[in-house]
Amino acid sequence: MATPILRVHNLTVIYPGVHPVKALDNVNLEIYPGEFVVVAGVSGSGKSTLLRAINRLAENDHARIEGEIYFDGINVLKASRRQLREIRSHIGFIFQEYNVVERLPVLTNTLVGSLAQVGFLRSLLGRFPKEQIERAHRALVRVGIPQHRHGDRAARLSGGQKQRVGIARALLQRPKLILADEPVASLDPITANVVMNIFKKINEDEGITTIVNLHDPVLTFKYGKRIIGLKGGRIIYDKPISAINRETFEEDIYGTVDGEG
Repeated sequence: MATPILRVHNLTVIYPGVHPVKALDNVNLEIYPGEFVVVAGVSGSGKSTLLRAINRLAENDHARIEGEIYFDGINVLKASRRQLREIRSHIGFIFQEYNVVERLPVLTNTLVGSLAQVGFLRSLLGRFPKEQIERAHRALVRVGIPQHRHGDRAARLSGGQKQRVGIARALLQRPKLILADEPVASLDPITANVVMNIFKKINEDEGITTIVNLHDPVLTFKYGKRIIGLKGGRIIYDKPISAINRETFEEDIYGTVDGEG
C-alpha cells in the first residue's frame, strides 16, 4: 500500500481570545500521492484552518496547533524554521483573495513562486534565471493567460485571471502538494468551472496531490474524487464520491449551520 504524503493525527487548533475558539477538534486523515480531495463545509466549519495548519500558516493568527502533521515523512509541527521553509517550498498554496501584487506585472507575480530555488535577494532584485522566466511563461500559458498579457500589471486582470496567476505561481514551485483555500468563492459560475478544470487537469496530467476547499455542493460533487466533510471542526464524512449519497450529505453538511461563519 502507498505511503501517505500527508498524515494528520489528532489535530486540534485553537484560536486565542477572551473566549477561545476550537476551530478543529481531533481531526485525523491521510492523503495519498496523486489524490484529488475536496474538503466541503459551510463557512466556519474549519476548512481554511485545516489547510493553514498543514503548513503552519495558522500560527500567523496566533493559533495553537496540537497533534501531529507529517508531510512527506517530516513532522511539520516540530520542524525548525529552516525545515519549515523546505516543507513550504514543496506545498503550493492558492488563496481565496488571489494574493497578487496589483502594481507588478503578471510575470513577476508568477516568478515569486521560484523564490525557494532562486533565493530572496535575487528575487528582490528581479534577477531571475532565464530558465525560471521561461518556466513562468509556460506555466501562465498553461493556465490560460496568453503570453501577450504577461507584461500587463496584475491590476488589469479579472478575478479569474488573477486566480490563474496564483496557480501558475504554485506550479513554479514544482510542488508535491497543492492546497487551494476556497479558490473559486469570489468567481462567477462559469469562471469557477474554468478554474476547477485547471486544478483537475494539473492533478490528472502531473499527479500532483491536490486538496481544494469548497463550500458549493454543486462544485463539490462535480470535481471531488474523494470528499471530506467538515462540520463544527470535526470530520463527519471521508469517502470517495461513489460512496456518498448526495442528498444525505448535503443535509448533514449544509442543512443545519452551527454558529457563525
